[in-house]
Formats: sequence, C-alpha cells, structure tokens
Amino acid sequence: MRPLAESLVDTGATVSVPRLNGHGGTWRQLQRSGWEDWKESAIAAFDALAADHPEVVVVGQSMGGALSFALGVERAPRTIIAVNPALFVDSPLAPLTPLLWPFVRTVASIGGDIEKPGVVEDANDRTPVRAVASLQQGLRTLREQLWLVDCPVTVCVSGRDGVVAPRSLRVLRSRLSSSPRIVALRRSRHVATLDYDADVIADAVRAALMAQAGGLT
Repeated sequence: MRPLAESLVDTGATVSVPRLNGHGGTWRQLQRSGWEDWKESAIAAFDALAADHPEVVVVGQSMGGALSFALGVERAPRTIIAVNPALFVDSPLAPLTPLLWPFVRTVASIGGDIEKPGVVEDANDRTPVRAVASLQQGLRTLREQLWLVDCPVTVCVSGRDGVVAPRSLRVLRSRLSSSPRIVALRRSRHVATLDYDADVIADAVRAALMAQAGGLT
C-alpha cells in the first residue's frame, strides 16, 4: 500500500498506512494475532485521523479491503475504496482450519499474485493456519454486517485474481445497502496496487479525495 500512498502526496491529503498487529514481521509473529487484533489496528488508525480531520476516506486491499468494510460498520468513513476485497477464505480447507491449526502450523504463502514482470511483493514465505482460522471466523461475521455500511463504496476488481474468487464481489453487491461503484482492473492480478493498474486505483482514490476538497485536508 505504501507506493499508492506515496502517489497521493500531491493531493494535500493526510495519508496514513498503518501496520496491522502481527504484520510486517515473521509468520510466527503473525500467528499470535487474529481478526480482532487486525480490526483494532485499523480502528486505531482511523480514530487517529478522525481526531484531526472531519472526514476520512478508507482504502484497503485484499484482507485490508475486508477491514475497510469492518470500519464501515464500526465507524463512519466518508468513502470506502476496496481493491480485490476478500470476503471469504477461498480454499476448500477453510472450514477445517479451526481443527487443523494445532497440527498443521503453516501453509505456503499466497503472496506474489502479480502480472507485471519483475515486481516482487514483500510477503512471508509461509502463512500461519491459526491466523487463517481467525480470518475465516471474522469474515463470516462481517458478511452478516455489511448492510450496516452507510457510505459510498468503490470496488476495484482485477480481471484475473488468483487469490479472491468472484463470490466476494457477488456478496458485496447483494448485501451492501447501496450498490457499489465497480472499477475494472483489466491488466492486473490480485496485488493490484503493485501491478499494471496501480494508476487506475490511484485515480479512484483521487476522485474520492476531490469530492471532499472543501472539507478534507
């Protein structure tokens, strides 16, 4: 998310890129955290911005996209922009993760789903199953709360996503209280903020910021 944030510096907006609890280190650190911890990190970052700014635009990718909607439930963002948001753990083993994690500690990383050659996502090489189990449970609750999101929503969707299946977008369209705006990322895969359509995402964020030019600084 950092390159996206840096591309918005000239807008005059205050931009925050919070590091979620347990993230940014090893998979062993990540396995000691879960959905509620990650949501608390997002809420803390939102509240810090909202303390000094009248309106906050929230942008999230993948699981961060899901957290964007959690913020829409818990707080009152001006706009949500979600990039390939994950509303499900798209694996046939996902329902079994609460039973599996004491015996299977990690699985292979899902990082690196990028179309653009030479671009590397800085992701761990393993994913802790305990964290996936927590995500699975958190997303189940979030899906039932989507109707509480009361702000404009833009969803940026990659044409070829090797991580998030189309059912996440179908759920958003059916459960949000108002229809989201869809932005097609025709040349990108899952990690679209590092892919060919990074500028398309930046334009969507700029449009949201410009809509609040009179009150968002």
